[in-house]
This record gives sequence, C-alpha cells and structure tokens, in this order.
Amino acid sequence: MKSPYPKYKVWLSYITEQVLETASSDYNTFLQVSLVHGRLQLVAEEAIYSFGDYYLNFRKLFERFEFELLPEKASVLVLGLGLGSIPELLEDYLALDYEYVAVEIDPVIIELASEYSLPALRSPVEVRQADAYAFLQLDARKYDLICVDVFQDATVPEHLNGDDFLDLLKSSLAPGGAIAFNRLADTKEHARMALEYYEGPFKKAFPEGTLYNSTGNYMLVNEARFLEG
Repeated sequence: MKSPYPKYKVWLSYITEQVLETASSDYNTFLQVSLVHGRLQLVAEEAIYSFGDYYLNFRKLFERFEFELLPEKASVLVLGLGLGSIPELLEDYLALDYEYVAVEIDPVIIELASEYSLPALRSPVEVRQADAYAFLQLDARKYDLICVDVFQDATVPEHLNGDDFLDLLKSSLAPGGAIAFNRLADTKEHARMALEYYEGPFKKAFPEGTLYNSTGNYMLVNEARFLEG
C-alpha cells in the first residue's frame, strides 16, 4: 500500500509536527491531520480526536484490561471513529484479531480516516456514517466490546448523556461483553462532571461498573471484573 505522505515527513515528525491536511465540516469548524513522533494525529479546536497507539486514554485502559474475558474473535463497536486509534491499538499494540464496526457522524472525518489510516489496518472495519444514538436504535447486532469515544470538541453531545443512551448500549452488548466509555477529565470542571455522570446515570445502569483514571480522562467500564487483574 502506497503511503498517503512521503516518508521524510515521518522522520521530520520526530523533530517537529508535520501538518498533512486541515479541513472543516458541519460538525467541526477545524480539523487537522498531522504527523507527531511518527504517528498520525487528528485534532479539533479543543481536543485530540486520534493519535495512533499514543491515544493514551484508551491505551492505558487497554493495558489493564482483561481481554481474555472476551471471545477470541470479538466483535467491537467503536462509537466515534477519529483516525481509527482504537482498532489500531487493539490490532497493532495488543495483537488482537477482532472485527469492527465504526460509527462516525462527520463525513469529513471518515474521508480523512479512509485516506490516511484505515487502509493500513488488516482487520475488517465496517464504517457507518451516523449519529451514535440513532445507529444504536436501528442496529440489531450484539457486540462483545463497545467503545464510546464521542466528542464535539471537548464535550460529549448532550443526547448521549441520558439514561436512554445507556439503555441502548446495554441492549447492544452481547452477554458477558464490555463497555468502555471515555469521559474528559482534563480540568477540575470536566472531572467533576465526569464523576457526577459516573456516580449517577452510569452506576445506575451498570451497578458493577468501575472508573479508571487515565490522567486527563475518566474511562468508565461496565463491570469491574474487566480491570481486576
């Protein structure tokens, strides 16, 4: 597969950030794809949407995660695609052979991922352009792992904060499956809001749930047993 950028930019990215493309969309007024330390990074105005295997919120969580509790060929639903950091982490960093459905509302982000990162993945990835809530309402499949990584810049969209969205996640989860829900905690206010969500709606929906502090993000998991090792 031919790289969408010259190799010298990878080398230069260890010295200084290499901007590959900027864009905007109806959902994000600013999007930028860069190479940083040899890794593709996607940023919006106030948030990092994707950073290869340096996407530390999910990387730190996955380093603690008990993947042996999931089927060997697990089905994974990724809500919020970015440049595909979650499939990349599971495939390349952890060498897991999973199948993916990735849901992304922003068609420009899908275009960027399709150009820069998705072709490098070996795993099958079905990409659907849709709102996460609407997708769960219509999709009848069950998933062994659901990763929720949906942000509008630094904010989780309001319609994904209610009990009904958590009910949809539960109904889409296969028996014994896992949910990992990313909440921003980079400021005192964001941490307070994330903790209130965890102690309120999330624990109501998932009484056996737990919270993992990945430094800057709170990662909410539906059952503590996935992090007990």
